[in-house]
Amino acid sequence: MTKGVVLFAFNNSDIDYIKQAIYCAKRVKVHLKIPVQLITDAIDYVETEYPFYKKYIDEITYTPTPNGSIKKFYDGIYANKRLEWKNTARTNAYDLSIFEKTIVIDTDLLISNNKLLTCFSMLDDFMIAKDYNLINQSKSHADLDRISDSTIPMYWATILYFTKSNTAKKVFNLVEHIKENYNYYRLVYSITEKKFRNDFAFSIAVHMMRGFVEDSHWPTTLPSDMWVSTDKDILIDAKGSKIKMLAHQDYDYTAVKLTDATTHVMNKFSLNSFIDKEFTDE
Repeated sequence: MTKGVVLFAFNNSDIDYIKQAIYCAKRVKVHLKIPVQLITDAIDYVETEYPFYKKYIDEITYTPTPNGSIKKFYDGIYANKRLEWKNTARTNAYDLSIFEKTIVIDTDLLISNNKLLTCFSMLDDFMIAKDYNLINQSKSHADLDRISDSTIPMYWATILYFTKSNTAKKVFNLVEHIKENYNYYRLVYSITEKKFRNDFAFSIAVHMMRGFVEDSHWPTTLPSDMWVSTDKDILIDAKGSKIKMLAHQDYDYTAVKLTDATTHVMNKFSLNSFIDKEFTDE
């Protein structure tokens, strides 16, 4: 298998990321039609809870449970829980991927078109998402543009592409170094959030790789749209290429309908509830 998608999934006490990964893989099969590798610490759980997983997952790879931190997860405007967030394994994607050309995506990304296939015909060894659209166009989120008010542009580790190459290997080695020394780099780049975040680590690595300048043409922006929600928004439905959500408006919601729009669903609770209904007949 020379090309495919890699998904990382590590459950916590309330959120089933493995369920998200299998549903994400199902959408990959519909829209991209390429193999999917799941990397997780719970292979037995996959086989027991989701015996149909082989319909959508081509390869499962074990990796130890990564270090995590405690994060507040919202379920709409009013409900939230503090749960473990195991998000530090992505730096191992280069070594763990079985593919020569790899797209890494978050399990909560709803692929809704085939635009990412363009990656495989491009000459770039590493690409990462930068441009995005907000599903709630009435709100401004300046914090999504830069990793802090006074420093560098933010790139989204939600979608990565790389080849088995020297350039990509250097990127991942650098991101691993940044992760191991995150408190130092967090202070250098004026990041107030203490929890490790892949978006920030990859953004810093990009900045360093291109000589600490912003006006560089590297890396190429991924050939895909990405629509971004927040965890205060609610997923209602996702059929084919059509997605329906409720976007939060202070203390109320506005209905939003997206078509052919790959969407990052940050509300893990509403996503899992929707997937439960989708998997009823599996």
